[in-house]
Amino acid sequence: MNKAIEEIAKVELHCHLDGSTSFELIRQLAEEQGVNLDESKLFVSSQCDGLDDYLQCFDEILKVLQTKDSLKRAVVDVAKQAYKDNVKYIEIRFAPLFHMDQGLTMTEVLEAVASGIDEARHTVGIGVNLLICAMRQHHAEQNQALFDFIHKHNHEAIRGIDFAGPEVGFPTETIEDTIKYGLDLGFNLTLHAGECGCIHNVIEGIKLGSKRIGHGVAINQDKAALQFVKENDVLLEMCPKSNIQTKAITGLKALNLPYLLEHGIPFLINTDNRTVTQTSLNEEYELLMKNELMTLEQIKHINKRAVRYAFLTEDEKMNLLLKM
Repeated sequence: MNKAIEEIAKVELHCHLDGSTSFELIRQLAEEQGVNLDESKLFVSSQCDGLDDYLQCFDEILKVLQTKDSLKRAVVDVAKQAYKDNVKYIEIRFAPLFHMDQGLTMTEVLEAVASGIDEARHTVGIGVNLLICAMRQHHAEQNQALFDFIHKHNHEAIRGIDFAGPEVGFPTETIEDTIKYGLDLGFNLTLHAGECGCIHNVIEGIKLGSKRIGHGVAINQDKAALQFVKENDVLLEMCPKSNIQTKAITGLKALNLPYLLEHGIPFLINTDNRTVTQTSLNEEYELLMKNELMTLEQIKHINKRAVRYAFLTEDEKMNLLLKM
């Protein structure tokens, strides 16, 4: 590993809790809970056919993330991994509705994850906050009820909402009313879009008020769309290795990073799912440097710039910049 990359202070804004819980903790939780896991399904295979195939890994991981104890420990685990990457601030996202299969209530799920946040902040020593994922494929009433709940039982660590799930069959206009509902409650919005080749989903998401776009790679070769991103001051949350595995891009050059850097298009490199993808943030940057797509100075630049797009107060952003 390049020591110079390790030493750069970093921000991570697109990291899923379930897909990033370490293999070691998943195995330990399975043993404690008496859950029989197919460990070969915890990681994406080299024969991954696309996003649907990639997402099947989560069915296996979620088997052990159905208790308050496991959720709390998973948050701390992911924060520790980020700390090893010299991440100074991370926003961990998760979908509460996927952690209720064994009887946990929504209150218990959020209490467990919030407890993990509190412990991570005090023991790991990095800034940690939460993003709550609604799902494109869920009914509007279900997602709105989720937003109502987290708004009513708000924990200060919950800093925004996201819409994940399949874009194919559920384009942005189908969730438009629910997006507006969440924004009207005062939530910051990031949005998975453009992961499956649809530029339209990215543009519509920005028009509706998303300040960040998860992945967004469908627009990386479209100069007009990239200019629209820049004009609206929206950050693209890129996850290179994950995007290759899901076939969102054919190769690293498709990210078009030199163009983005030259024209000041805001973006940040993230892991997406550390365990499923078998990656770390340092490994993501090392891969880009080896392929001559970024320099050390550019890595430093995009991480400092990303502080502007973190879902933090202005005072919190100023304090974070002092650590960068």
